[in-house]
Amino acid sequence: MNALDSYTVDLTCMRTDSMKYQFKLGHAFFEAVGGTLIRGGDADAALEVRRTEEGYAFDFHIKGTVQVPCDRCLDDMAVAVDTERTLAVKLGEEYVDDGDAVTLSREDAVMNVAWIMYEYVALEVPLVHVHEPGQCNAGMMEVLAEHLVDPPEGQGRKEDGKDGEEKPADPRWDKLREMLDNN
Repeated sequence: MNALDSYTVDLTCMRTDSMKYQFKLGHAFFEAVGGTLIRGGDADAALEVRRTEEGYAFDFHIKGTVQVPCDRCLDDMAVAVDTERTLAVKLGEEYVDDGDAVTLSREDAVMNVAWIMYEYVALEVPLVHVHEPGQCNAGMMEVLAEHLVDPPEGQGRKEDGKDGEEKPADPRWDKLREMLDNN
């Protein structure tokens, strides 16, 4: 049995105009999905499947927190997510996913919503995600400061092991600087 089999909606079993599902999106879920952005989390997903004139409407409400790597220090950080999305689903001859709507085969009207929920959560993660000032991994920030061209105020480069004293530039780059200056 696949770890994501419990995230399946079978439209052939729908006997009423509306059905509700509850899903837990924890570390096991995010690991099984295998996405690259989200490392884990603790979120609850509510799904209401409603019949419509065109087919079905899948109304998702996902709320919780997810773990993503900090863009600065690479340690995990918690990001709150709270999203409501609707996906239009129709029945047709074959499976088609055009982004705004999904068409399922009439013969096999079963849909696994795991990846869809992962995508909805991933869309809620900010493009840039960094810890609050002072919350980043101190060891990683020291290493980063050593490699910055213009280190933050009060953090001198320590290439030669002496605090605040910079190592002279590599002379092999002088020829390139001359070429750039002549143009």
